[in-house]
Amino acid sequence: MDILAGVVLLGVFGLYGWHALQLPGPMNPNGIGVGEFPVIIAVTSLVAVVLMLGVGVLKCLRRSVQQMVTTCRPLPVVLAVLVVLGIGTYLDKLGPLIGVAVLSALTMLVVGERRPMQIIAVSLGLSLGLYAVFVLALGVSFS
Repeated sequence: MDILAGVVLLGVFGLYGWHALQLPGPMNPNGIGVGEFPVIIAVTSLVAVVLMLGVGVLKCLRRSVQQMVTTCRPLPVVLAVLVVLGIGTYLDKLGPLIGVAVLSALTMLVVGERRPMQIIAVSLGLSLGLYAVFVLALGVSFS
C-alpha cells in the first residue's frame, strides 16, 4: 500500500513541481519570486515521498509482516476536511495569524488530541512561526 500511495504521490508532486517551475521568476534578482515557495514545497514533498517509497520497498524486500489497512476513522477525517474548508473560507476575515491558530487547534481537536497545553503550544507556535518566517524574515505584510 505504501508503494502504491508513493507512486501516486510521486506523480502528483512531480506534476506540481513541474507547474511550479513554470511560474515567473522574481523581478528583483535578490528577492523571492512567486515561483520559489511552490518549488520549495514541491522539492520537500518529493523528498518525503521518495523516503516513504524507499521504506515501502525495503518492507517488501524483507517480506516483513504486512499490517492490515483499515479505514476506521472516516468521521474525524471528514470533520478535519470541513474545518480546513471553513477556515479557508473565512481566512481573509480572521487574518492569517488567528486563522492558523484556530485551524491548528480545531484540527488537533477533531483528530483526537485532548491535551490542552499541547493544543495551545502547537497553535501558538505555528502562528508565531508563520509570523517570523513571512513578516520578519521575508518582509511580507499581512495587512
